[in-house]
Amino acid sequence: MAALRDILFAFLFALGGFSILSALCPPGWKNWHQSCYAMYLERMSWADASEFCESKQSHLVVPNSQAENDFLWRMVVERFQTVQNRGFWIGCKRETVTSSFVCAGKTEGLGYINWEQGFPKQKALQCTVLTRDGNGTWRTADCMPNKERFVACEVPSSGMHCMTAGANGRFVNDLP
Repeated sequence: MAALRDILFAFLFALGGFSILSALCPPGWKNWHQSCYAMYLERMSWADASEFCESKQSHLVVPNSQAENDFLWRMVVERFQTVQNRGFWIGCKRETVTSSFVCAGKTEGLGYINWEQGFPKQKALQCTVLTRDGNGTWRTADCMPNKERFVACEVPSSGMHCMTAGANGRFVNDLP
């Protein structure tokens, strides 16, 4: 029976381009506690970044603790060593001056916060940025389409993720 299984497995690899399921993070993503994270060197508006993460079956990152925020900041420092970085979008925004910030995947406000001194600014339609130069503190930024930052996506690691194998039998990595 084991020989038949091995033959079937070899046959599937010979076909190439098939998908399997894995309980781990998608290829190229980093696992931390119960989530997987990916940072992309593309600059996008907050709305485009949110859509981009959704296309990866994830959402913009939302730090829920100082430990998670520190992990993300270390990823930024590591990933963007040679790139001028103005931070990356966090999945939280405010629609009006009097409204609260709303975060991806949450029904209530922020919970954990790490605002840089002087933030959040009291303006309408503000999105949130985790900054490299502020040691991982948060700032507000205009959500306008011409305001672009890097993208960081998050997905729970407890779920199953589809991983595609190329013709050579190696898993395809969607990160640069």
